Amino acid sequence: MAESQSPFAFLGLALLISGVIGAGHILIERLVTTKLFSIFLTLTPKLLTAQFNYEPAMVWFEARSRKNLYDCWDISLIYLFLLSLILAMTVGFWVFLVLRILGIHNIRVSLLIIWFVLLCISNGVAAANQHAVEIKFQHRRATAERVKEYMRENPEHTLKRCAYYFLRNWVGTIFTTLKLLSTIVLFILLHWPAWLLRGIRILKIDLNDRKNREYYYITCAVLASVAGSLLLFFFR
Repeated sequence: MAESQSPFAFLGLALLISGVIGAGHILIERLVTTKLFSIFLTLTPKLLTAQFNYEPAMVWFEARSRKNLYDCWDISLIYLFLLSLILAMTVGFWVFLVLRILGIHNIRVSLLIIWFVLLCISNGVAAANQHAVEIKFQHRRATAERVKEYMRENPEHTLKRCAYYFLRNWVGTIFTTLKLLSTIVLFILLHWPAWLLRGIRILKIDLNDRKNREYYYITCAVLASVAGSLLLFFFR
C-alpha cells in the first residue's frame, strides 16, 4: 500500500503551481482586463447601489469600487463572496432537484419552489439589466433614464430580448459565474502577499504601476517555484 503523501509535499506542489501561474503574468493581466470581468466590476456596484440606495454600506461599496482593484483587497473578497453565493445558489438548485427526483435526498418541495422563485426573480432582474446594457452599447451617450425610455418605447422588442436573456441565464449564469470566479480567485491568490506586506507595514508595493507588477509577479514566481521544489524534494 502506497504511503500517504506529506502535507508539506502538497504545499510544495501548490507553491510550484503558484510559481508557474505567477510567471504567466501577461495572461493574468489579460484576464483581469477582459471585457466580461471589466463589465462585471463596473456594473455590480451600480446595480447594488440602485437596489439598496439607502444603505450606507452600499454607498461605501460603490465609492471603494471606483478605486483600482489592485488596491482593494476588501472589495476583492466581497466579489469572491458574491460570486461564490451566486454559483452555489444556481448550481445548488439543480443538484437538490436531481437528488429529490432520484430519491437520494428528500428536500422539501416548498423549499425547492421558493428557491425556484428566487432564481426566477434573479434571472429576470439580470435579463432586464442585460438588455439595458445592450441598449447602452448601441446608444453610448444615453443616460439611465433614456435607456428606460428606449425599453418602454418598444415593449415587444424589450420583452423578446428580456425573455431571451432570461432563458439563457438558466444555463449561461453557471458558466459565466465560473469564469468570473476563476478570475477573481486567481487574482486574490497572486496579490495577497503584496496586500499582507502592506497591511503589516513591511513593504508597500504599488501594484497600480505596470512595471512594479511585472517585478512583483516575477519575484513571486521565483520564490514560490524555489520553495515548492525544495519542499517536494525533501518531503515527497
